[in-house]
Amino acid sequence: MWRKSHLQDGREPQAALLHCEPGHSAPMPPTRGSLKGDPPLIGLPNFTDAASLCYSFTVKKPASGPWNREVIGQLNKKCFIYCNSTNNCYPNGVLGNRLSATKIWGTQVETLRDLSDLFKQQMIDLKQENNTIREPLSLQARLCCWHEVDGRFNGSWDFGLNGYKMAHVDSSTGEWTEVDPGSRWMKEMWEKKKHVTDFLSRTSQGDCKKLLEEFESHWEEKLEPAGN
Repeated sequence: MWRKSHLQDGREPQAALLHCEPGHSAPMPPTRGSLKGDPPLIGLPNFTDAASLCYSFTVKKPASGPWNREVIGQLNKKCFIYCNSTNNCYPNGVLGNRLSATKIWGTQVETLRDLSDLFKQQMIDLKQENNTIREPLSLQARLCCWHEVDGRFNGSWDFGLNGYKMAHVDSSTGEWTEVDPGSRWMKEMWEKKKHVTDFLSRTSQGDCKKLLEEFESHWEEKLEPAGN
């Protein structure tokens, strides 16, 4: 069972949900254990037949050194954007290059930077509120939105801390599901910060939907080299 005390054991955080860097046309496998193990994150659709857009965020503080951040974006499971610790974002592969030419690309980058900054600040606040928390410390968050085959739109957030799955949030209902009963404190912490929950809801129901609808129109073009 997950407990808040896991923040205090000083263990090395597990890797992010995905890993992808400029020049790679698909996500690279994690170098360590990941949140992709059992039990799976709940509430996510089978994306085989559904158009989907997902962003995975990792914010971590090693035992020594500065905070590190990473964002990976996938359209229909294909990695197309990577943002590094300095909040610089790069298109990835043929798909990323095509999408980077869209008008909405810049809006996407700003939203990802804002979310990355938000998650980093939440971790800083957490450390300040509880001085018994030890480093290394790592937050994983995943935003997904998708259209079902019948056209309905859905969205969700999933959160993990130090490699432990913690919570799933259904964006359409706002309902939090605790992956482990010991993760209730995270929900209570963020419920006290309305600006945080409002921003998370707005990005999953508004920004993500707009980005998905815009990027979907370029999906069929992804395999054809430019100029053909």
